[in-house]
Amino acid sequence: MNHFLWLVPALLAPSVMVSAQTSQVMGTITDEHSPLPGAKVAIEGSDIVATSDFKGRFSLTQLAPGAYRLRVTYLGFEPQIKEINVNSQGLLQLGEINLRPQHQKMEVLQVRGAIQRGEMLALNSQKNSNTMINVISANEIGKLPDRNAAEAVQRIPGVSIERDQGEGRFVAVRGLPAQWNSATLNGNRIPTAEEETVSRATAFDFFPSDMIEFVEVTKALTPDQEGDAIGGNVNFITRKAATKQTFKFNAAVGQHQQFDDGVDYSANALYGDRTEDGKLGFIINANLWKRDWATDNYEPRRDSDAGIYRLELRDYTGTRETYGLSGAAQYELDDGKLYVSGMYGSLRDDELHYKHRYRFDKSRIELQHIRNELITEMTGFELGGEHFIGDASSLDWQLANYVNDFHYGNVPSADDASYFVVRFDQKNVAYQGLEDRGQGNNAYNIIDGGKDDGSWPSTHLDRDFNMDPGSMKLSWVELYKVAVTERDNIVAQINLKHDLNDSLRLKFGLKYRDKERDADFADEFYRWDETKGSVPVLADFTLSDQPGRKDYLADSGVNYQGQFSPVADTNALAAFWQQNKNNFILDQDESEMLSNGGGLGRNFDVAEQHISAYGMASWDINEQWFLLTGLRLTQTRTKVSGYNYIVDEKRLVEAEETKDYLSVLPALHLKYSPDELSNWRLALTRSFSRPDFGALSPGASYSEADNELTSGNPQLEPTYSDNVDLLYEHFFEEVGVVSAGIFYKKIQDPIFMDTIIGDYKGKSGININQPQNGDDASLWGAELTLNHSFSFVHESLANFGAMANYTWMDSSMSLPKRDDTSRIPRQAEQLYNVSLYFDNNEFSARIALNHKGDYIESHGKSAAFDSYYGAYTSVDFSATYTVSPRAQVYLEVNNLTDEPLQYFQGDKSRPLQVEYYGVRGMLGFSYGF
Repeated sequence: MNHFLWLVPALLAPSVMVSAQTSQVMGTITDEHSPLPGAKVAIEGSDIVATSDFKGRFSLTQLAPGAYRLRVTYLGFEPQIKEINVNSQGLLQLGEINLRPQHQKMEVLQVRGAIQRGEMLALNSQKNSNTMINVISANEIGKLPDRNAAEAVQRIPGVSIERDQGEGRFVAVRGLPAQWNSATLNGNRIPTAEEETVSRATAFDFFPSDMIEFVEVTKALTPDQEGDAIGGNVNFITRKAATKQTFKFNAAVGQHQQFDDGVDYSANALYGDRTEDGKLGFIINANLWKRDWATDNYEPRRDSDAGIYRLELRDYTGTRETYGLSGAAQYELDDGKLYVSGMYGSLRDDELHYKHRYRFDKSRIELQHIRNELITEMTGFELGGEHFIGDASSLDWQLANYVNDFHYGNVPSADDASYFVVRFDQKNVAYQGLEDRGQGNNAYNIIDGGKDDGSWPSTHLDRDFNMDPGSMKLSWVELYKVAVTERDNIVAQINLKHDLNDSLRLKFGLKYRDKERDADFADEFYRWDETKGSVPVLADFTLSDQPGRKDYLADSGVNYQGQFSPVADTNALAAFWQQNKNNFILDQDESEMLSNGGGLGRNFDVAEQHISAYGMASWDINEQWFLLTGLRLTQTRTKVSGYNYIVDEKRLVEAEETKDYLSVLPALHLKYSPDELSNWRLALTRSFSRPDFGALSPGASYSEADNELTSGNPQLEPTYSDNVDLLYEHFFEEVGVVSAGIFYKKIQDPIFMDTIIGDYKGKSGININQPQNGDDASLWGAELTLNHSFSFVHESLANFGAMANYTWMDSSMSLPKRDDTSRIPRQAEQLYNVSLYFDNNEFSARIALNHKGDYIESHGKSAAFDSYYGAYTSVDFSATYTVSPRAQVYLEVNNLTDEPLQYFQGDKSRPLQVEYYGVRGMLGFSYGF
């Protein structure tokens, strides 16, 4: 890093020399409502150009004393010319430059929060950016029925989400695995902590969309961005200090279709202000969202020949609560600014779950009573500043800390906080119509030569069969324990910008991150000690119908609920466990704990340091051509601590491994603008993805009897990608865009699970099961976008419009022990969005369709055994009526078509999981100024 430090005095010296001869001009572009980001500000007759930032601010440097004509252009607004006189005092503050709507029709549309205003803000930022970005503003987010940060970005071309209980959770760019993309908060990658995830993907269901001011998606990285993002970067920009007194409040109530007795509600309050002298500004934002939810689910579990040996009918109900609190303050200095911000976000999911498991292979029915509270909490703190050095240089810095934590709540108690399961079994069940093809008694779908339809599974029970709580014995109590905490103890960065002249700009920077991740796991099974008395049966408890019994999979036409058993209350079961713990015995064979060599891949700690340095140059060659090029170097040092287990000796041994590597990441961006409304863009970049935390675990379990070692691989190499992006875009004066692009990625060292023959503890010929780097893979695709009002058809249709985008992708990768090639995991072939809207000065409405094609979740021994996440198409609706310039009422309805989540094996007629969420809606009121 030290060899970069000589650049500081080298760049400061010329800035001091020119400061006496040139000056800097600053200002803010606004309209009558708010600042305008993405405005183009140019000095006529020169190549001096600037673009306003997300607060509408701009800066022009190295202007010699004299008179100039400043020209400001913005889609949807009249160009404005401002005469300015620059003297030799170094800084000219222009204050606010207020733009006027282009014509009366647009002026009508300039209503706070209007659909076309949100589109206008986003397209101007995209048009005048020198790199390939897509932007969503808070105005546009407010017009979409999207409640968390993940859902807010699913409308962007090439961006998709993965869902949990019908809500967006993980974000993916161009169909690549979520862990191959980066999700950042104000430019900093966010720590991960999630119940079942040992990857680097960040779950965003805990982060309310009301806390976001802008979302910026970058599909081709620049050297000043963190380079660990093969697919792209999604940057969530939180609200910053207010420029004037601001107040906003909204509240809503609603319901989930599948939870008739539940009530949903949300509220958000925001207040900001600035002192009279304009020096100090602040903003505070608080929100909550509570919803009662329910889902119906079925999951056929399959044998090695695709036969169904177990059918699970799952009935979920629960209450989710999302809380958010953020604040920011900014103090204006004479030569820059200082700022501080903090945020807190949490998701609490209190889940009740009854599961009937039909064990065809065991001739029994298992009834599981499940209760748990999943809690995710994240805190973040940022302190930074920006300082002008002369009129040609600036320096910005930031110190940040983030903590993300997942743990279970106090169910069944604080001492046993876990995913709490109590199972009762009814044995000697006479199933009908099963087959034994050498795997035991299984059911088979029609596609596999059986009789079961692929749409609605059969329980293979006689129509008159009834479950008997008096014969259903307590099988076991399970305590499934997970706790994950990831901390970015310190994220420190500094960036230096210097304008060599009015067309060539340099930027250099350093960034350091110190990360820790602690993961603890145990899966404990307890059986009743029959020496303490007879095994309890389900009839010993007070029984009732499970909450969702009466309408479970009602559209199937199959009377599943008619054969369900009554169930016990989970609170009563928790109390029973607490009172009778001494009557249970830990079942070592079923349990997975460190003490018996289980869960080694889930019990490990990570200490990781990232050190990055970059340099880049931006060159306005002329009014039409722009070039950006540079290099980023990132050093990663990872230390992973875990355990090995010697099966034959029943002995646990501590293990520790380290890995260091340097990532060299060049980038080149070229932009050609043949006219004011068109851009051609080309990007050649290199990016990477660090191995998942779980893959790095040093934990290993060795069995001499089986001659087998199962472990992680701390020596994995990162996955790299060489990327090519080409894009054409044309913007319309009345606010719209048409664009088309193609992209290609050559991916090196992707990671697979593999079996190799190797050495262990001085012994050779050991079968080692662990993740390995594989052969190269490639991905290619195309994107199309069209956003426009229908004014081109007839001016009477100017209040109607459409927004549509389509992404097509394909990929190829080789797999160990398979002769065929396959798609990259989690890469869908198609993504598309279509929205139709109406928008005038009183009423706006939008219906939005979002589609993600099916993709391979995990590879099997052949294509027929690949596990797929099924295609998902959601249709949502939102509408807003303006009561007054400050007040609105709104309606949001999600999942109008009750689209199910589906997994399948090889073919849709071989389901693995199907889950229905129902329609949900909210009716609300908002007020603000």
